[in-house]
Amino acid sequence: MRVEVCKWYGDALSPVVFMVDDFCNVWVDTNGNGQIDLGEDWGYAQRGPGSSLAFMEDQLLRDFPEVKVTFFVPVGVRAGVITNPQISAVAKMINSDQQAKDFFRSVGENPRYEVAYHGTTHGTPGPEASDFVQEWATYQNLAQAMETISAGTEVFQEVFGFKPSGGKYCGYVTNSFSDLSIEQSGFVWWCRFSNVGLYETKNCVIGGQDFNRLTNFDVKYFGSRPVVDIPTTLPGMLFNRLLDTNSPGLKSTLKRILKPILLWRTMRHIDFLLQNRLVVSIQEHISPARVDGRRQMPNIFDDLTSLRIILTRLNQYPVWYCTCSELASYVLLRDNIRIHIKSASDFHLESSGVGRDKLTLKLYDCVAKAIVQPDGTIVPVLNQLADVKVMQGIYTIVAGG
Repeated sequence: MRVEVCKWYGDALSPVVFMVDDFCNVWVDTNGNGQIDLGEDWGYAQRGPGSSLAFMEDQLLRDFPEVKVTFFVPVGVRAGVITNPQISAVAKMINSDQQAKDFFRSVGENPRYEVAYHGTTHGTPGPEASDFVQEWATYQNLAQAMETISAGTEVFQEVFGFKPSGGKYCGYVTNSFSDLSIEQSGFVWWCRFSNVGLYETKNCVIGGQDFNRLTNFDVKYFGSRPVVDIPTTLPGMLFNRLLDTNSPGLKSTLKRILKPILLWRTMRHIDFLLQNRLVVSIQEHISPARVDGRRQMPNIFDDLTSLRIILTRLNQYPVWYCTCSELASYVLLRDNIRIHIKSASDFHLESSGVGRDKLTLKLYDCVAKAIVQPDGTIVPVLNQLADVKVMQGIYTIVAGG
């Protein structure tokens, strides 16, 4: 008998995480009419008229009920990209009033959603958008970084009732002590790099130094503790360039003619991740609205059709839809478990890690119909797979015919 821990829960080909950035208490009135219109809301509208969350739920998530979302939340007054915008905006902290706190907490309490840390203001604006300094790059030393993170996570806890277990660097921009600030702040997982450009080129400036796709699109660790490092691997706008075929001109005509070939070539981005059992983490923003008049890309409005193509493709395969915390929790337990075979039918699990309380085990060289856990509960074995709780004691395999 041989027992192994599956790489992913349920022995899935890949975990799939839907990441939505900058979910915060902001409204950008791009058309200046004083009303919250679709595409202008970053979370300020809550579930009222113009709500981006309601749009995403109605237009996307309702048709893909398995998908889970990790929202990355700037907790403070989210800064605009320029110092003197001509477009008016409302930006408040997520704890600005009780109604705002109740709304954001309700999102955090939804079992389909997760809220994660995304800084306080996101950064410091300048005269031009290119002058914007992302938050972690504004810290002058480790002490300042730790102090700001501590204050930010206190706001997070006030609103959501718990400290964040993970988060993401604003703009994926860091300095020499950024990783240490994350490790020493007690985060379990973090999104450090966007590796979406590494599928076709090695010139992705925010993708780190590892250019091997088989490792850069997979979960890693950093720090001495260590912290789970979850990569960003797929842009929600992946298929957008294939969808604009209505414009006049030779380019659009060629797109229409070559669309089946271009679709196949683009689909290979997804298939590569699945075939190699790598992380499928889809990058999006909650709104396209910016105070400089440009559109924030990617975003759930411009990318809606592309997202539907991506999720339809993923639904054709045995994938595991999860949040970042669920992914990190499984990985921590998976990588810190030891299986000790005691006899032809008995084994026990030795765990030195903390994380998800269930692991998927695969059985070899035996025909089993169930596993009796140490507490006496019986777990069925299907296709030689079983999802067991990790506990002290002996697990016994029940043979099947």
